[in-house]
Amino acid sequence: MRAFMLALALTTWLTCSVAHPSVPPDVTPQERRLGEEAVKEFEPKVKIFADHPALPQLKATVARLALVTERPKILYTVKVVEDEEPNAFTFPGGFIYVTTGLLKMAQSEHELASVLAHEIAHNTRLHALQMIRKESRLSVPVLLAMLAAIFIRGETTAQAAQVVSQVVQVLMLGYSRDMEREADEEALAYLSKAGFNPVGLLTFFEKLSQMEKRTTPPQFLPGYWTTHPALDERIGQVKGWLKAKGLPIHRRPVTGALKVEVKEEAAADGTKVAALMLTGEEICRFADAEGKSALERAKAAAQRLDEALDKGAQPFDFRVQVTDGVLTVTLVRIFLWKLIAADASVNPQPLEKLASHIRQTITRAFLRERLSGKL
Repeated sequence: MRAFMLALALTTWLTCSVAHPSVPPDVTPQERRLGEEAVKEFEPKVKIFADHPALPQLKATVARLALVTERPKILYTVKVVEDEEPNAFTFPGGFIYVTTGLLKMAQSEHELASVLAHEIAHNTRLHALQMIRKESRLSVPVLLAMLAAIFIRGETTAQAAQVVSQVVQVLMLGYSRDMEREADEEALAYLSKAGFNPVGLLTFFEKLSQMEKRTTPPQFLPGYWTTHPALDERIGQVKGWLKAKGLPIHRRPVTGALKVEVKEEAAADGTKVAALMLTGEEICRFADAEGKSALERAKAAAQRLDEALDKGAQPFDFRVQVTDGVLTVTLVRIFLWKLIAADASVNPQPLEKLASHIRQTITRAFLRERLSGKL
């Protein structure tokens, strides 16, 4: 009788939660126990990286994201699976798994958060339970009665074990196209609310798409792209959502592209000079001038260049001209930096030729980063 009542209660809860957007803020006992049984089935099939250095960041990011969801009281368990293929899985009750291959592919906290937000959305939207109902050949009352037997008496009948195995199989094969689309859209909302850059979801999908195009034939390979819908379609949807929300698509803050640096060094006469660098290539050098040190002038130029690049500046936006012995670099009409007579002596070429070098260096940097997939 007790098993029947639990099954009836779970049937009512599941039907209502799927039909309506309101969901319990905490994990339910049914979800948790189902997840625990699924984990027992799943973990022996993979290698868990118990002390991976990324675990503290993963746990902190998941906790930060969870607070802004519809179910803020769910306490998630995050583990790393040792596997070179980029992938992530989630099981009912807040169990999330991320592969080492995916960790290597994510280039920033924003991209990593985008994957975790997507997996969290599967939990908050009860996608696993929906899939169980849809994919199981058993009727819902029979399925829930079996699960009730597991929850209450800890029975592991052949049929109950088969159900749990089916849960794992269903989740590993992937959710429906509509569920993936919903998880993507919810992930964007979670990222924004939690203070992460939602463009990270776009750039991560773009990396996967590039990886897919380099792999032949992709449909026969394991990994993230074989368990999820078409990436190009999802990329287009994410772009559309970002545009609809008025969010600019600037990839640099997410991918770390176009790194600007300043390096101080000694000139031939022993004086200090400072070089402005872009993606490891020198743009130009600064000398002490106008009451400021070379390092101060270079850092000011680097800051303005950084800000311009973060706002989406493109190579054709930069203007470099030499007038009356002064080289000026602007972004359309915004001043970035200038080089004067004192700087000419510390650069390897005269200002007229240096202007051409600066244009070419900026163009090359953009080209390299685009070829690497960072832009």
